[in-house]
Amino acid sequence: MAKRRKALGLQARLMLGIAGVATALVAVVGWAWNHQVEQQLESALQARVDRSIQLVKSNLAAPLWNVDHDAVSHLLDAVMADPEVYAIELSSELSEKPILRRRAQEAVAPQRHEFVLDYPSDEPGRVPDATRTMAKAVLVFSSERVRAQMAQANRFVLALALGVLAAVMLSSFFLVRRFVQQPVKRLGDLAQRVAAGDLGAKAEVANDDEIGQLTRQFNSMSAQLRASSDGLKRSEARYRSLYENAPEGIFQADGRGRLLRLNVAMARLLGFATPAQALEAHGQLRRLVVLERLDYLNLARALWRDGRVQQVQLELQREGRPVWVALTAHRTLSADGRQPLIEGMVSDITQRRLAEQELMLHRDHLEELVAERTRALRLASTRAEVSGQAKSRFLATMSHEFRTPLNAILGFSQLLQMDTRLSPEQMSRVDSIRNSGEHLLSLISDVLDMASIEAGKVRLNPGPVDLRALLDMAADTVRLRAIEKGLSLVVDLGAQLPQRVVVDGQRLRQVLLNLLSNAVKFTDAGEVRLRVALLGWEGPAARLGFTVSDTGIGIAEEHLSQLFQPFAQVADDARCLGGTGLGLSISQELLEQMGSEIQLRSQPGQGSDFEFELSLEMPESH
Repeated sequence: MAKRRKALGLQARLMLGIAGVATALVAVVGWAWNHQVEQQLESALQARVDRSIQLVKSNLAAPLWNVDHDAVSHLLDAVMADPEVYAIELSSELSEKPILRRRAQEAVAPQRHEFVLDYPSDEPGRVPDATRTMAKAVLVFSSERVRAQMAQANRFVLALALGVLAAVMLSSFFLVRRFVQQPVKRLGDLAQRVAAGDLGAKAEVANDDEIGQLTRQFNSMSAQLRASSDGLKRSEARYRSLYENAPEGIFQADGRGRLLRLNVAMARLLGFATPAQALEAHGQLRRLVVLERLDYLNLARALWRDGRVQQVQLELQREGRPVWVALTAHRTLSADGRQPLIEGMVSDITQRRLAEQELMLHRDHLEELVAERTRALRLASTRAEVSGQAKSRFLATMSHEFRTPLNAILGFSQLLQMDTRLSPEQMSRVDSIRNSGEHLLSLISDVLDMASIEAGKVRLNPGPVDLRALLDMAADTVRLRAIEKGLSLVVDLGAQLPQRVVVDGQRLRQVLLNLLSNAVKFTDAGEVRLRVALLGWEGPAARLGFTVSDTGIGIAEEHLSQLFQPFAQVADDARCLGGTGLGLSISQELLEQMGSEIQLRSQPGQGSDFEFELSLEMPESH
């Protein structure tokens, strides 16, 4: 490849352009001025020639007629006294040979002029005022003086052009350097700093011109890059924390089954203190699993055929003893889209497997032992299911797979509550199981909803909804808890509210339930109020205002900014009352998808007001 020639800099190109324009302009002006001077000099020369010819005509005719050789000689000498006259020649009938005067040196661009000398005739019989030709004259002028003057004029024009060009070049050098090169260099330095990682760097805006506006745009771009980088770092730190602190083992392997990375829980599941130790000791997934070759191949084929496997029970070897795990994995690609990868989670189900085995071995034992083992098995199963729910933070689309077992437990507990043969103590335990299960389901739903939102898996499904029925249903859900705490639950619905609107009723009800539940939870006396009013019409859409207010403990101003962050609980009372701190964050995210956001007004000891607005179309217009 030929070496690329170094391009001229911006300053050099601008100066060359200015110099070219200035040179052309000076050349045109100089040529015009020089042409005018040349015409003036030639006109002056022609005037002198005419005067000399007139002088010869008026003064030589009489001496020639009178044959006065001395006078003729004096007059010719007078004509030759002009340095521009090169020669003069007279041919007369009165003289046998021509009279000639000529200089010794050669003439420069000689100009030859021929004319006749006439003298008035007094011969009898001639017409009055008639003239007689006395002689023919040739007058030769030299252009040397004109050429010298033209050369002097050319030198002056050249000197003037060089002076003007030098002044233009010097002034353009400083102007371009001041108003172009230095600002562009500052922009280049800023770009290099940003490219080197100094996001948020800014350059000084020296002038309010095009380059100044470009500098402002560069500064704005740098600030936006800094904000985007900070957001990515925060997001990465959040997911890194979830990844490192997850109770389940999380791993990534290449298409050949070679481990690439894993978290601390996975390393400990394999019997190592750190992920680095596990990667050094185990290179292949095949070496970790106690599985027949055919079963291993079938598992691999299922993964590559279907793209995922779910809750596959495998046996691992850890320090010479078996560890049973439940594997959920899926197939994906690397960032460049070329390398196939396997990502998955494993949950330790050893205790559950042992409990199942013990249950099978001792099923014929005494009822007390069977009941004890059954409770142990249920406890192990519940723990396994609770642990499995954490996977939804990474696989939001799998949420229904993890809710199903817990719903089954709640269903069986409800069936047990219907059994009248249970003793009060047993019924109390079943109630505890159901209450704990419902609370756990609520927590898991919040976590999975948050994971789905952050993963971008939540999609709104708007449809026709009976607005008043939805609002009454949301209020009725928390009414029992409000009555148990001695609170007044007020539903204030405007008279002009539309009967049916187009909205995702499930998500709107979820938002209202989160706000009403929090209001009841943090209010010990007074009332909780749900107020919905028609604010106006935006074409076919109704603008509705929703407000959930309470007379509870309130929130300090310094804590307001933290309230809508995931897992945020700004008061010590919140920890005592339980919850994940996700309800408000989920509600805010859902409302943002609906084109709104929650506004909060609160004072400690006086209560809080949570407000948001929605533009909802009517089913007919929709």
